[in-house]
Amino acid sequence: MEPLLFKDSFKLPEKPVASLSVYNTGRQRCQAGYAWGPGVRDHYLVHCITAGHGTYTVHGQAHALRAGDMFLARPGETIHYAADARDPWTYCWVGFNGIDAAAFLSGTDFSGEKPVLHFDDDTPQRLLLDIFSAHGGQPFHALRLTGRLCLFLSWLQENAAHPGRQRVSPDEMYAKGACAYIENNYANPITVEDIARHVGVCRSRLYRAFQQQLRVSPQQHLTRLRMRHACALLEKKELSVKEIAFSVGFSDPLYFSRRFREIVGCAPTEYGTNQTR
Repeated sequence: MEPLLFKDSFKLPEKPVASLSVYNTGRQRCQAGYAWGPGVRDHYLVHCITAGHGTYTVHGQAHALRAGDMFLARPGETIHYAADARDPWTYCWVGFNGIDAAAFLSGTDFSGEKPVLHFDDDTPQRLLLDIFSAHGGQPFHALRLTGRLCLFLSWLQENAAHPGRQRVSPDEMYAKGACAYIENNYANPITVEDIARHVGVCRSRLYRAFQQQLRVSPQQHLTRLRMRHACALLEKKELSVKEIAFSVGFSDPLYFSRRFREIVGCAPTEYGTNQTR
């Protein structure tokens, strides 16, 4: 007899800007071959495999997972995960973000080079299910969710194999997260407020992080990135200036041309013809 499939999940109707907040949580027994992605999340996401097998792919590397494994997806990373065709997995998860999320995770064994952890102890599963059981529609439920998320993250820190390893500074984490978001969304009419909201910090805090790490403002980084992509499109000579403006996130072609001249040093129509490169 085939196992009974199920999916129980909870998602906040609006994503709050706070030091740490749960965005979604749930549990699922997947059908064979069930998959998500390739795609990008705008928040952190931890899955814990409780039974069966599946595959998690990030940074072009596929990880074969089984019961006891956990995988972390970071904001802006392109990921894909799929249940095994013969022995599909069951998992529970929590999605979260906030000003302190990256700093809390930096105290665990999760890292960019190590997106998968394994525990023989069933505590991670129990803690994640405790998060799910705390959901509800009242204001106090959001606080309860955050409290149980803190218990889960504190357990990961407590059981880190290398608690003394080098930590990434908050400024570096905010700048990296913002840069990844910008790279994936520069073609859309995003603002600095959108970027700060994605990272989970206020605009002034994001500005300080960029000045510390990149020596430019978030707006300058966004505009320069758009212009680099605009130059690449101009070199192909396949699109009009208006089409290129829209392609790199400008709704006003005249404003795009003015900013292009200020940054690149010539008009878009002149690029590649009468400049020295």
